[in-house]
Amino acid sequence: MEARVNQVSTLDRFRTDLDRVRRRADRQLSALFDRAIAEESGPSRYGLSELRGMALAGGKRIRPAFVHWAFVAGGGDPDDNRAIDAGSVLELLHVFALVHDDVMDESPTRRGLPTLQVTFADRHRALGMRGCPERYGENMAILLGDFAFLLCTELAAMLPRPAMRTFYRAATQLMHGQYLDLETTATGEFDGETAARTARLKTGSYTVEGPLLIGAALAPRGREIQSALEVYGRAVGQAFQLCDDLLDVFGEEAETGKPVGGDITHHKATRLLDIARTRAVGRDRELLNRLADQPVDLATMRSLLTRTGAVDELEYTIDALVTEAVEALYEAPMAASGRESLIDAAHFAGRRKA
Repeated sequence: MEARVNQVSTLDRFRTDLDRVRRRADRQLSALFDRAIAEESGPSRYGLSELRGMALAGGKRIRPAFVHWAFVAGGGDPDDNRAIDAGSVLELLHVFALVHDDVMDESPTRRGLPTLQVTFADRHRALGMRGCPERYGENMAILLGDFAFLLCTELAAMLPRPAMRTFYRAATQLMHGQYLDLETTATGEFDGETAARTARLKTGSYTVEGPLLIGAALAPRGREIQSALEVYGRAVGQAFQLCDDLLDVFGEEAETGKPVGGDITHHKATRLLDIARTRAVGRDRELLNRLADQPVDLATMRSLLTRTGAVDELEYTIDALVTEAVEALYEAPMAASGRESLIDAAHFAGRRKA
């Protein structure tokens, strides 16, 4: 009972800490978008306003938070806004990735709201425009995603050189991950190593490890803790993505802000499906083999993934990754408050399970 109480109090402390960072990051993002919109005088102001609404409609701001916590761990002043400003660059990169990902996956909702391509397709119909509404919506979404990327690269150029190099490396890895995701989805050929590499490139690089190293690059003693942050970042980044794999199948749209089951529908290369393919026998294996040719209802897939032990194995892996991440911090010469926040964040990443 005492351990359970400690876990709850740790998560409550983490949520409070994350919320403080989120409010600061949202103020910065609001100011960035407001300035960009004010500089426009033509029809594009409407599009930028829609992009602003999507960017600020939700999200935990975990990327700015990791920048901030690494900065504090490396001896930075918690009230210094440099880390929040740098985190906002990564949050804009995330907005770019989400907008393009929604187009690639034909997603109807994001953060509980219509995706940009749906919003613009509806606008096309309402105004009686020429051409195809869906094509118009997708094109507008792509352009607005590109704008978010241009804005974040403009801001990244103002970072100190080590932080700027880390940003561009993370952005490049994100692109490679998206490419690999599309390729394996189209071919249907992947294994556990491919699934892990896709997740590491597509998500972990700019969600955890990249933000941590940028925060360290800004901190007075950041170089002293860089190696520990690299180990921690890789482990937490993997745990974060594996939890997303679980939430995509076992979560609820009200919780995730997007339709569940997308990974299955689009035949994504996930570690969860790879484990199931390895473990499945008899009719379960036949069912998995049919996935590429015909839809399988979510309830059936949930039952299969649980029955084969894929869920248990994935949760065990997540727990092991969290342990690895936390242990990497204990010997590192970092500020106690930063270490505490990072430990809480690792446990949060491992508890994002349905």
